[in-house]
Amino acid sequence: MTDPLAPSPLMAMLRYGLLSVLAFCVAAPLAWLCLASLSPQSEIFQPVSDFSWSGLIPSRLTLENYRALMQTDFPMAAKNSAIVALATVVCGLVVNAMAGFAFAAFDFRGKTLLFVLVVASFMMPFEAIVLPLYVMIRAFGWVNSYQALIVPEIANGMIIFLFRQFFASIPKDYYEAARIDGASWGYIFLRIALPLSWPTVATASLMLFLAQWDSFFWPVVAASDPDYAVIQVAIARNINFEQTNWGGLFSSTNLAIVLGTIPFLLTQRLYVRSLVAGGIK
Repeated sequence: MTDPLAPSPLMAMLRYGLLSVLAFCVAAPLAWLCLASLSPQSEIFQPVSDFSWSGLIPSRLTLENYRALMQTDFPMAAKNSAIVALATVVCGLVVNAMAGFAFAAFDFRGKTLLFVLVVASFMMPFEAIVLPLYVMIRAFGWVNSYQALIVPEIANGMIIFLFRQFFASIPKDYYEAARIDGASWGYIFLRIALPLSWPTVATASLMLFLAQWDSFFWPVVAASDPDYAVIQVAIARNINFEQTNWGGLFSSTNLAIVLGTIPFLLTQRLYVRSLVAGGIK
């Protein structure tokens, strides 16, 4: 018996055809970026004047752009980004999870107003607070330091919101039963609430990591010293007013994409599960 709600073969064909076209539009620039990074510097834009599909494929593949990239400050910038991103993830999970648990489990004066401010914080454009934020870190003596890159990004309104929504979905009977048995709130948070929130932890980790991995504006403002340059700043240095190092730009962009994709591949199942669960609730 056929499903009356099932789409007709023609509609299914049109749907998958449209999805294939969209997938091609997304994947084609990335494929060209990869091939261009493997092309000799002198041949990257050589076929532009005579456009053809064959011109998009380099006459020979070489790793000279990647070899040259390893002789620049890009490896140090990648290390800086990894340090900043991982430190932000570890500290951010602790701070945001505890804040989300407090909003979900406790009742205190001003709770609603404070939560509204938390929600409003991730709707505010970063450019609106960059000047007072810079004044603060300069007063602390943190300019050109890892603290300037890490500390302002630890507390995240969106992550607090996600944890609060998850912890609020746990029946409070769990907490009350544990309290009757003599458990402290720290024990309840670490042994009951947090182990249940692994999808949210994975989602929060991925969001914090990618936010730091893709960060450009704040590192330029807070840490202009080359010793603290992050990966996006290193990529941008391939472009200047006089000329553009296209080989270095494409190869560094490729490496940044690949390195930034690894955490997503490791946590994609938990990430999707968290989104689906949030949508159902």
